[in-house]
Amino acid sequence: MSDDISSLKLRVFISSVQKELADERMEMKVLLTSDPFLVRHTVPCLFEQYPAPLRPDKKAYLKLLEKCQVYVLIIGREYGSSTGPSATHLEYNLAQERQLPTLVCVKGDNRFERDEAEKAFFEAVCDAGHTYTRFHNLAELHASVRQRLVEHINATYELSPTKVEKEIGESNAALASLFERQQVVERDATDLDGPLVAELTAGFDPDQPKQLTAEQRSTLLMQRGYLWFHAAGQITRPTAAGLLLLGMDPSTLYPQCRIQLDVYPGRTKEAEAILAETIRASIPAAVATVVRLIQANTRRTPRVVGLKRLELPEYPEIALREALVNALAHRDYADPSQRVFVEVFFDRIVVTNPGLPVGQPSMKRLEKGEARSRSRNPLLSQGLVFLGLMEERGTGISRMRKTMLDHGLDLPHFATDEDCFVLTLPGPADDLVRIKAPVAAAGALPKSIIEELNQRQLAVLEMAVSTGSVTNRQVQEHFKVVKDTALRDLTILCELNLLRKDGQGRSIRYVAKSPIF
Repeated sequence: MSDDISSLKLRVFISSVQKELADERMEMKVLLTSDPFLVRHTVPCLFEQYPAPLRPDKKAYLKLLEKCQVYVLIIGREYGSSTGPSATHLEYNLAQERQLPTLVCVKGDNRFERDEAEKAFFEAVCDAGHTYTRFHNLAELHASVRQRLVEHINATYELSPTKVEKEIGESNAALASLFERQQVVERDATDLDGPLVAELTAGFDPDQPKQLTAEQRSTLLMQRGYLWFHAAGQITRPTAAGLLLLGMDPSTLYPQCRIQLDVYPGRTKEAEAILAETIRASIPAAVATVVRLIQANTRRTPRVVGLKRLELPEYPEIALREALVNALAHRDYADPSQRVFVEVFFDRIVVTNPGLPVGQPSMKRLEKGEARSRSRNPLLSQGLVFLGLMEERGTGISRMRKTMLDHGLDLPHFATDEDCFVLTLPGPADDLVRIKAPVAAAGALPKSIIEELNQRQLAVLEMAVSTGSVTNRQVQEHFKVVKDTALRDLTILCELNLLRKDGQGRSIRYVAKSPIF
């Protein structure tokens, strides 16, 4: 574990009877992969069932527990074994031997019927002096475990959620959709994109080995809620979230995952679209494809900055990606007839996705980037964070605003249309001159050199970079200066190793020495 307490990562082991409490275990995956504070400071560890050939060690779940720092026990109706101690009981015993902090959650009240063996186990836990909390539904379990984990981290390591993290964490359980948790039986792990699987699992835990086996990747995906083990078929299958993030073509099962991209030549839909493309791919692949097609079907404008000649796109790529990722992460997937639409016009791009913003924030607060970040699909959202397509929640709109302004464009506009959310990115229309070069590119010429040149000399340099070379006469005519002044400017640029003299006599040209980009 890192010496830097802010990078604390506690491995939290979730212990329960798997079959009876499958929904509760999934809720724990959602909690530990969507709560912003717990994501920063915990790693979920749930040992899910595997086919025998992959797990010849019957006590492998205890080896996983040995690597953990916190133990969460969920007690339900069933004990889990008819002969000898159950796996849950063995996990509990090992946790106590290792003196792990133990959080106990009990399903139901005193009238809740339990197996005799489960009753005895519960009594043993109580006799050991453990305090426990009761829950009657998934929301109560979510809230209880979250609160107790936050309290434990605060009391032990003096770390607390920020105000924003607290607000997001408290709202997630009530607002999260059940769609992404569905256990897909029509697909299996062979339907997933291997490189994407490797990329996603690599982002889960910074302490894990860089080279993971297929079995280790499956374990991590199960722990995070993207895979599940289908006992009847003795095979691992994706959840809906896993299929949308990693599937080759999720739309074959969920047609609402398709993205419709239409590019129009004018400002309205009156003229026929010059491109009408239906995108069928995982969310990461779909985002990349739509961005590529938009950039290929919108204009580029040249700029010379310092020693660089740039071809600037009509829209900043970061803003396009943010708009698409947010639409796909936060949309409502419940209706199979609804899909995301991306419409490119001469003066704007419009992204429409099903479902109003979670929590119904005002459009004014959204446009200012002040609305609280709430997720309808926390598993999808966190997966996109691990894939590097989303950053800390709540920053997407702010980043979109900044990149649009830095690019010389107007701010994004937000609206609703019946049960859909509409995002508009205003374009430059007829005024391509307003597009600005990136700030990083503006620093292409060292400050020390800039300070040695006057504005005319900088302009001469840009002319040479733009065209590849420049002559004395061209400088005279363009800047209305005499021959000696033009020669002095060109000589200074050569002495600074920015231009080189090529040719002799009247054929002398001054060529830009730095590569032209």
